[in-house]
Amino acid sequence: MLPVTTSESPWSKEQVELIKRTVAKGASDDELKLFLHLASRYDLDPFTRQIWFIKYGDDAHIFTGRDGFLHIAHRSGAFNGMQTQLREEPIGFEIRYYNRKEKKVEVLKRPSQFVAVCTVYRRDMTEPFVCEVWESEYSTGQGLWPTKRRVMIQKVAEASTLRRAFDISGIYLPEEVSENEVEVVSGDRPVIASPELKEELLVKVAELAEVSGSDADSVLKKVCNMKNVNPDTATDKDLQTLISHTDLLIARYRLKAEIEDTAELLGMDISTLTVEVKKSCDLNSIDSIQATIEELKKRRENVSPEDELLRLAEELLI
Repeated sequence: MLPVTTSESPWSKEQVELIKRTVAKGASDDELKLFLHLASRYDLDPFTRQIWFIKYGDDAHIFTGRDGFLHIAHRSGAFNGMQTQLREEPIGFEIRYYNRKEKKVEVLKRPSQFVAVCTVYRRDMTEPFVCEVWESEYSTGQGLWPTKRRVMIQKVAEASTLRRAFDISGIYLPEEVSENEVEVVSGDRPVIASPELKEELLVKVAELAEVSGSDADSVLKKVCNMKNVNPDTATDKDLQTLISHTDLLIARYRLKAEIEDTAELLGMDISTLTVEVKKSCDLNSIDSIQATIEELKKRRENVSPEDELLRLAEELLI
């Protein structure tokens, strides 16, 4: 029996029958009712495949794409932007799954994995929603996962954060679900062994202490607090996170020093130059910071000695 349609229902009887034959094929009456309820609640159009239904054995799944989650966010009127950062961590893993076509178990090994961190902003909230996902937590080793690793994990991070930020439940990305039994095995050890990771972290902390004019113990404590990590019980994954964040802080301090040197040489206000730099530099990207540092160095190199003497003379006259 098909779900009852009323004058308040957005679906006609013919439309419901079409949905059950196409985008919700194989759904029971109860599953179809749930599908139509979610489609109506989140204003997703089944006929343009903004939402669809798939059944793996006895398990029913209702899916939308990443753009479907964005559609819900935009429709709320509270969406105020989204940023996603990707990084690669040297922590290996392997995926074991049953290849139905070849009728055998396949193993995909990765010496490293990608991590995506998504931040979603709402106009009606002061704090953003942030979600971090690791490739080993979602990769199935199949479909587009072997060849589009960055794209896939980014989509998962964005969907997870949008779902949390806009109180979305009951619908997921296809990338978050596998129809096959998948076993993910963490690598026995990361590319760098734990003792070496600890040593590398201490070296980075000492470098950060030097550029920031602080003592190493204080810097280590602050970095650990930023990432909510206990250094005494930290895992290899935790240490890699601390190292990556410390590297970013070092780059930011070096950029600060370059801004001060450039502002002094060019006779600019530091605050004005800082605002100018922030407009073009991604402060969460070490590559972007390094590129900005090189640009500032070039600006200083292009100042002739005569120009510098003239500027100093003008300051003295003032």
